[in-house]
Amino acid sequence: MKKKATVVNIMNKQVQVLAEGEIISCLLPGSLVSKKNALIVGDQVEIGLAGNDQYKLIQVLPRKTALYRGNRRSTEEKVLVAANVQYLLAIVTADYLLNQAGYLEAAIIAAKRAGIQVGIFISKWDLIGESTQALLEAKLALYQTSVDFVFVGSARERQEELIKTVEGKTVVVVGDRSCGKTSLIHGSLNEPLEKEDSRCTMSSTHTSVLQVGSRGTLWIDTPGFRDFALQEISVEERNAVFPEIAQLIEGCYFRNCTHVHEEGCQVLEALRAKKLKRERYDAYQKMADTRVVTCTSPRTDYRHSACTESFTCKACGTLVVPEGAGSQHRNHCPKCLSSVHVDNEPGDRASLCKGIMEPVSVWVRKGGEWAIIHRCRTCGTLNSNRIAADDNPALLISIAVKPLAMTPFPLDKLSIKDGCSEISFGR
Repeated sequence: MKKKATVVNIMNKQVQVLAEGEIISCLLPGSLVSKKNALIVGDQVEIGLAGNDQYKLIQVLPRKTALYRGNRRSTEEKVLVAANVQYLLAIVTADYLLNQAGYLEAAIIAAKRAGIQVGIFISKWDLIGESTQALLEAKLALYQTSVDFVFVGSARERQEELIKTVEGKTVVVVGDRSCGKTSLIHGSLNEPLEKEDSRCTMSSTHTSVLQVGSRGTLWIDTPGFRDFALQEISVEERNAVFPEIAQLIEGCYFRNCTHVHEEGCQVLEALRAKKLKRERYDAYQKMADTRVVTCTSPRTDYRHSACTESFTCKACGTLVVPEGAGSQHRNHCPKCLSSVHVDNEPGDRASLCKGIMEPVSVWVRKGGEWAIIHRCRTCGTLNSNRIAADDNPALLISIAVKPLAMTPFPLDKLSIKDGCSEISFGR
């Protein structure tokens, strides 16, 4: 006897499906195990008995919708995220919205490609002050024209308005790690299914999993990923996400304008007059780097030109000025030696991470010049940067000798025999 079911979770050689309100484990054919994108959570399938009360998956039914993202390591590859969904819900934190851009724009494009509706949820809204909330509300107004709904709040609280908006639909939830996807979904669930296998439907997001929510809504939780890595973004797709920028570009005087340094450029003038949000502009420039649309001129950066900007250190609050560095490029704070993750390559200002880069080590370059090893607190990226003339010498020394002060072995066990060091752990 055949049954129609929905894929809930995919394991090594088994798949869990939801059939008539019951979670059933099925054997997975080898052809579906080895073939890429052949089966994904949300797929509609047919199952049948294989003997001894064991079910097997017979076939995958045609998909009504399919959501894909790209792969930076393999630009030709498409990664299937979910199937047969009506909504894509993209989640970012309030802190991300304040300091970064790009994720929501890419999510909107991916949803439109899949032919599904798209919504935005800004999590950890309760962790920012009222003045910051007011600032972000103005920014969220830009997204209202590109998506079907926008909600803000705490992912740990039940979001009744959001649940009502997607009632009875299948929703795939995407976002970076620790943005609140799983917490938001758990807040919308019915009582947990009291089945032996139901524990798998409440697993963490190391793998995609479908869960049954209230009012007939199906939620697909996904592993966190930082970048949609979309390829071949068309002019029409970009204009749909950045309408205010597109309107300005239409009246730009320069055929190959980079919208960065040309005097008279309408995009640049709007940015200076604060009529255009810096984060939206940065996201546009990030997408322009895919080199699939009309703006192909190289992006202005500091790889080949001096940087004379002053800034306030994000770690200690010190006002840092370009004078005193002894070079044309001020990379870090001379007081605490911290930096900010703004570059993918030194000087390109292309990173959207914006995490604090903390000094973790010092090394000596050829010729005896010292350089600081910075590690990003947010993403873990390691970078090497030459020291500046006015860097805190005491702090540099303390970082350099830290391995000697915190040895991996007890110093009282270190002895010298015949001019050689020897470590003995005996009594």
